[in-house]
Amino acid sequence: MTYRFYARWLIGGIVVLLIVAGACYFWYQHDIAPYKQEAAEAEKLLRQSQKSKKVSKTGDTAQQATDVTPAESSTPPAEKQSNDATPLMDKTEPSKAQSNVPAEIAETADVRVSPFGFGPYPEIPADFPIAVSWQFPDDMFPTEIQRQGELLSRVLIKLFNEGDYDFIAGKWHKGKVYPIYPNTFYVEVNEDKIEVEGKTLRTETIRILGPSGTRDIQKRLEKAISAGETLPGVRVHNMHEHGIDPFHYLFSNKGE
Repeated sequence: MTYRFYARWLIGGIVVLLIVAGACYFWYQHDIAPYKQEAAEAEKLLRQSQKSKKVSKTGDTAQQATDVTPAESSTPPAEKQSNDATPLMDKTEPSKAQSNVPAEIAETADVRVSPFGFGPYPEIPADFPIAVSWQFPDDMFPTEIQRQGELLSRVLIKLFNEGDYDFIAGKWHKGKVYPIYPNTFYVEVNEDKIEVEGKTLRTETIRILGPSGTRDIQKRLEKAISAGETLPGVRVHNMHEHGIDPFHYLFSNKGE
């Protein structure tokens, strides 16, 4: 009796579960049906869009080929070869306009002229040992220093062209140019007399021009000159008797 009772409850429970499961299934199908429909339509639209892009791309390529082909094929082979050769002819053969340019103008186009009226700058020799004044910026020195520097550079260039290759620098002093050589000094001695307590005293001022970096040698030379002696290994020139007048040397004594 008890067995049959439980069997009936078990069968009844299974039937109820089947009914509930079937109801859930039909409800689920009914509830997601719209979403399935939308997904299918979206997939369909995506495929159509991809097809249209492929067709559009193919059409653009065909149109591009159509646009390019006449431009390439409109020029006959002989004419193409002539057009390609033209730049080479321009490089190797001067044009009529170029041939009409006077040779003198072409040669003097890059010639620089002195701002102080000394004419065109001379050509700088290839092995010239020092920089010339017109190689520096125009505003680097005062005008008078630029003028003196140009005269000094012109004198040294002319000396070099005449075979004097020994100078290592040049200095300007009282309107003259002094080429500077190793172990060589230009000396100027000025004597003055002064009265002190009824006595006449002699003063001596010594000026020395020489290579840069020789201050110690110049001090020893000054002492030797004051003592009436010479300094071994040093060549001394009287500054008043040496030095080059740039106007006489460069411009045949035309004066300033």
